Amino acid sequence: MFGVALYSFGRHLMGRSAGEARQAGAGGCVGLLWPGGEVSCAAVTAGPFPEGGAKLSMNDGRTGEVSMFALDHRLEQDTLLLGDFPLSRLLLMNDARYPWFILVPRREDVTELFQLDVDDRQALWREATLLAEVLKDTFRADKMNVANLGNVVSQLHMHVIVRRRGDDAWPGPVWGRHPARPYSSEQVEAIRGKLRMVLTDGFRFAGEA
Repeated sequence: MFGVALYSFGRHLMGRSAGEARQAGAGGCVGLLWPGGEVSCAAVTAGPFPEGGAKLSMNDGRTGEVSMFALDHRLEQDTLLLGDFPLSRLLLMNDARYPWFILVPRREDVTELFQLDVDDRQALWREATLLAEVLKDTFRADKMNVANLGNVVSQLHMHVIVRRRGDDAWPGPVWGRHPARPYSSEQVEAIRGKLRMVLTDGFRFAGEA
């Protein structure tokens, strides 16, 4: 559903219904309002796309660059949306066994780190480093696992996982060890609350103006 796809980007449509947005076509532009009053442009492109629905061509209003981005449907199924860094979408793996976060650069058709331009590579490492540092302190990690695999989901994404001695997979990797244990809504809100204390400059929480 197109309206859901728009909402998943964490922006808010300005005076355009989903139907009007759909009619805008490949050359249409829908205004998006960011927190703080900043306005950017999203060009609506009709499908079909592998994941279904429509894609947005994002112009962030700061670099002037336009890029297409759609989250892989498997990441969308398995995670909870937290918000956006300047480059990357931040997701929470829906598995309460571990505080397991995922960064996804909002760039189209990128599967390898070297496919990012120099500025984006540097931005991704800054975001991953910042995230790992604040998660280690906030969740009292014994070790942070930071990894880029992509053998199952090829869309470029980086895992940033809090590990503690005695967790369900320690000392091995977390992948494929146990079925996921979904978070309760209360647990998710507790995590959001912790992150609000430490992710401030340059991070936008989803659904918050």
